[in-house]
Amino acid sequence: MKSGPKTHEMFMRGKESIPGGVSSNFRYWGDDATLVVKKANGAYLWDLDDKRYVDYRLGFGPAIMGHARKEIIDHITEAMQIGNCFAMTNEYEIRVAEKIKKLTGVDLVRMTNTGTEATMAAIRIARAYTGRDKVLKFDGAYHGFHDYSLWNTYPPVSGVGYKNDPFLVPQGSGMPRSVGDLMMSFPYNNKEILEKKLAENWHQIACIIVEPLLGNQASTMPQDNFLGFIREQCDKYGIVMIMDEVKTGFRIAPGGAQEYFGVQGDLVTYAKCLGGGFPAAAIAGKKFIMGEVGPGKIPHGGTYGANVVAMAAAEATLDLIEKGELDKVNAHGKKLKAGWKKILDAAGAPYVIQGPDAMPGIVFTEEPVCREYRHWALGDHETYTKIVDRCIQKGVMPDFDCREPWFVSAAHTDEDAEFVLGIFEESVKEILG
Repeated sequence: MKSGPKTHEMFMRGKESIPGGVSSNFRYWGDDATLVVKKANGAYLWDLDDKRYVDYRLGFGPAIMGHARKEIIDHITEAMQIGNCFAMTNEYEIRVAEKIKKLTGVDLVRMTNTGTEATMAAIRIARAYTGRDKVLKFDGAYHGFHDYSLWNTYPPVSGVGYKNDPFLVPQGSGMPRSVGDLMMSFPYNNKEILEKKLAENWHQIACIIVEPLLGNQASTMPQDNFLGFIREQCDKYGIVMIMDEVKTGFRIAPGGAQEYFGVQGDLVTYAKCLGGGFPAAAIAGKKFIMGEVGPGKIPHGGTYGANVVAMAAAEATLDLIEKGELDKVNAHGKKLKAGWKKILDAAGAPYVIQGPDAMPGIVFTEEPVCREYRHWALGDHETYTKIVDRCIQKGVMPDFDCREPWFVSAAHTDEDAEFVLGIFEESVKEILG
């Protein structure tokens, strides 16, 4: 795609003051394609050239109720009258913690601002609690933009090595090898390898951090009760199980992935949908470990954690979830998935549609199921990217990155689905014939 003249001009102006013209590397689509947003409302987003897009990025998922949802904005506006950041406890914070407990079944909750902060804190808590240092993750999983998670997140398949003994590949420069020495990464959905490696190394492993479904692999799903197996192994070896629900929390079910898959972690991280588009995040979990966080025990802190704006946004968002707004999200996602299947079956290309209705993904692949990173990485991502590029040109915006699923909101309508599927079909025919 190519951005319009006003958008391009502003982006180039931004490059004079902001590295790459963006404040996060993921937002850069190329000098001629990176968008600058003018406004967003409901399910729609407009660039500076007033081109409208039906938005399935939703800021990488947070705007679960749609952009500028009235109930959320009204609640924030009211809350701001009492102030914003006190670095002291406020009533909104307590009510949000109570709602999280009610929806998810956790015992205790600590607030923070971003998913990256939440996973960093959860890993520290696990290390302190167990007295062990190593972190086990899974190939292709993304757990935030910090040095303790950015290993084997998106490695070249040839570089990651044999699946029974993967190399650890950093996401980029500036990540010390000494940090990598504290990480382990293995294929997702492979019980045999995980069981063997835990038997050999359990005494060094503080935690297993797992995305319940791999949100940076187009929503690759757990197979054969893999999450339940992790739970059993953590119980066996005294390892802390961290469920990273930054993407799935309050999206795929009111109680998140713990409810959806019927498995509970010892610690759970939340962000994105928790604030409905505002920077709210949380570390939650069982009392036996979260109860050890505090002065003189396990350290955790942050100036902006539980600020009034974020907590008011979270309270309003969770209220809407409790009222059943996820039913709209799931209904729209089902329409998309059914439409995609019909269109792609007619096109004749091998594909997989995967993930929950609220965040489905598409992979062009010969594999009947994407079980792990290598299955996903060997898919035909070039074809998918070409189709998405055409969709964006025509006013339908999933993320340009083939790793991301389509994020659905309660603001998307049946009319949107009809329009979007029409554009998707046009784009598929243009690329696949």
